[in-house]
Amino acid sequence: MSLEPPQPSTQGDAPLSDPWSARVRVLLDRAVDLVGEHDVQGVLQRIVENAAAVAGARYAALGIYGDDGRITTFLHHGLDAATVERIGDLPQGRGLLGQVIVADLPIRLDDLGSDPRSCGFPPNHPPMRTFLGAPIGRRGSRYGNLYLTEKQGGVPFDAEDEALVMALAAFAAGAIESAELVVSERARSDAVARHAAAEERARARHDLLAAVIGAQEAERARVSRDLHDDIGQALTSVLLGLRLIDGPGDPTTGDPSDVGQRVEEMRELVTDALRRARQLAFDLRPTVLDDLGLAPALQRLVADVADRSGLVVDAAVDSVADHERVAPELATVVYRVVQEALTNVVRHASASNASVAVTVSSGRLRAVVEDDGNGFDPTRSTDGHLGLEGMHERANLVGGTVHVVSVPGSGTTVVLDVPL
Repeated sequence: MSLEPPQPSTQGDAPLSDPWSARVRVLLDRAVDLVGEHDVQGVLQRIVENAAAVAGARYAALGIYGDDGRITTFLHHGLDAATVERIGDLPQGRGLLGQVIVADLPIRLDDLGSDPRSCGFPPNHPPMRTFLGAPIGRRGSRYGNLYLTEKQGGVPFDAEDEALVMALAAFAAGAIESAELVVSERARSDAVARHAAAEERARARHDLLAAVIGAQEAERARVSRDLHDDIGQALTSVLLGLRLIDGPGDPTTGDPSDVGQRVEEMRELVTDALRRARQLAFDLRPTVLDDLGLAPALQRLVADVADRSGLVVDAAVDSVADHERVAPELATVVYRVVQEALTNVVRHASASNASVAVTVSSGRLRAVVEDDGNGFDPTRSTDGHLGLEGMHERANLVGGTVHVVSVPGSGTTVVLDVPL
């Protein structure tokens, strides 16, 4: 649209008197202001405010209408909240506002009340006399209309006002489309981000499932080895002893002391096999953990480790852990991490002393396992025998964390922190 000063209209407008260049500068400033806004609602509100500034109007409004020709959105400028509340319902596009909707060109009136198309104002509406209505087009179709009333100084709106408002309407159409494109792009970016996050969660679930399955298979392999090496060998020895007793000849004619010795040896083998079976069952799932709770189970674990390894282990378990009756799945995680940490101490640390401390505070449980062994460098890759990955995986399952602090020659500290 050309911004040359408009020629006097045939409606009897007075010759142009305001400095045109100053008014164009105001228009351009307001147009730049529209370009800087990327929120659709913010753009629409600024269009109303900027139209009032460009035309010098006390009141301004923007009506956006639907396919049925009725106003669906109505934004205004110049009316305070109390006045708007007293007026009540927003206009629906009837009367003169409706005529602007269907008009092809702007409409300027010197006196609203005297125009036959006006249907008047509702109660409590402020008086309005001069009027300028201008359409806003978008993509070759009508989008909405600007309504301006009460030009400053009490004079009618003129051709300059009309030209400036129509130019602003063209800028406004571009700003609206730009803002909608930004909103659309943000929605697309959010959708892409959500899709990427969903894929990442799916990968994490897959990796976690694979790790859990791997841990299960490793545990089954360990149980299989224990059954074969310990209980299997003990039962084989019992079977061989029975064959000796039930061998060639009559055992009742042999030396009773030899028979009694073999029976005693088999009794010891069966007793040892039973002890190992119970120990294996306890390692798999200590019944005390289900029957009495986490604290007694940890105390039993510490005593058992000390008894079997000769390691001096101090234990301090907060009794609150018992009173809280830690959830079974959480108790299992704490127990297994402490168990794995103590197993590492016995197998790899060459330690003389170790300690286990379990505390509960501010809705969180912390378990700390320390030893005075040879330590290691946690930043270096291990061969997997320390079971650190298993500790982290168990902690992650209940929203917790595991931190390992160690320096070669200075022992190791394992810290488990989980929410109750």
